[in-house]
Amino acid sequence: MKTTRCRWLGTLAMGLTLALLGAPAQAAISCSIGSPGFFSEYDGLAATNNLNQSSYTITCTRLASDPATLNYITFTDDGQYNNGPNNRAKHTASNNYLKYDFFTTSAYATNWSKSTKCIVGTLNFGTSLSASQTTSYFSRVLAGQTGIPQGTYSDTVRVNMAYNRTSCQNGVAPDASGVVAVTISNVPACQIATPPGNIAFTYTAFTPTQATANTSFQARCSTTLPYTLSINGSQSGGVYPGVASGLNYALSLGTTTIWSPILPTSSLSGNGALQTYFINGRIAAGQAGTCAGGVCTASDPRTLTVTY
Repeated sequence: MKTTRCRWLGTLAMGLTLALLGAPAQAAISCSIGSPGFFSEYDGLAATNNLNQSSYTITCTRLASDPATLNYITFTDDGQYNNGPNNRAKHTASNNYLKYDFFTTSAYATNWSKSTKCIVGTLNFGTSLSASQTTSYFSRVLAGQTGIPQGTYSDTVRVNMAYNRTSCQNGVAPDASGVVAVTISNVPACQIATPPGNIAFTYTAFTPTQATANTSFQARCSTTLPYTLSINGSQSGGVYPGVASGLNYALSLGTTTIWSPILPTSSLSGNGALQTYFINGRIAAGQAGTCAGGVCTASDPRTLTVTY
C-alpha cells in the first residue's frame, strides 16, 4: 500500500509540472491601452447635442509561439460619477455635473459601456512580436444642460480589454485596462474641434491653368460669442500668400470650397454647435518653380487661429 501510494503521488506531481510548463504560452500576450481622452467646449444654450470624437490605442506584445492575430473586445466602466442612463463629469469646485456618454460609432446608436456594449477588434502582429491598433470612439454631451456653474467638469473612465473574444458578452473579466480623461468646459470659449488636413497641390511647371486644393475644419464657439479666423503670415483682402518650391500660392478662408475669402476682421458668431469652414488654396498658372529634378515635393507649414 505504501509503495502504491508513493507512485501515485509521483505521477500527480509530474502532471502538475507539465501543466505549469504549458501555462506561460496561454498568458504570453500582454497589452496596454492609452488614450488622449477628450476635451470639449460646451454651451448649454446650443440647440443641438455636443458631439466629439477621440481614440484609444492598444499596444501588445507576444511570444513567437503565440498566434499572429488577437481577437479582443474593449468596454468601459462608465466613469466615476455614472448616474442611471448617463455618464457624468463633475464640476471641479462644486457638486454639479454635466451628463455625457461614450458611443461605439459616429451614428451614436450604441453606448460604449459595459461588456455587453463593447467594441470588437482584431490585432494583427504579422511576423512581428509587437503591434498597435488605434480605434475611434465618440462622445455626446446632451444639449440643454443649463443652470450649472461655469467652469471645468472632469471624469476618469477606465477602458477594459478582454483577449480572445469575438463578440460582446456579459460579465467579462478584463485582461488589460487603461484610462480616458474627460474634460468639459462650459466657460464661453472657442475650439477648433476638427482640425484641417493638408492643402495638397499637384502642379506642372508652366501649366496654362491654375491649380486648386482645399481642406475643411470645424470650429465650435459658445452661443453669440463673436470670433474671427485667420492664418499666420501677411494677408491682403482675406488672401494669405505663400511660397513653396519657388511657386507662389494663396490661401483663403471660406464657408464653401468656392473662392470667397473671409476677412480676419469679419466677425463670426458662435451657436454652440460645430460650424464648418474651408481653407481654399490656389497656385496661379505659368510658374516655373525651383524643382531641381523631374519631380519634387515641398511643404510650407501654416497656422490656423481662432480669436474670440
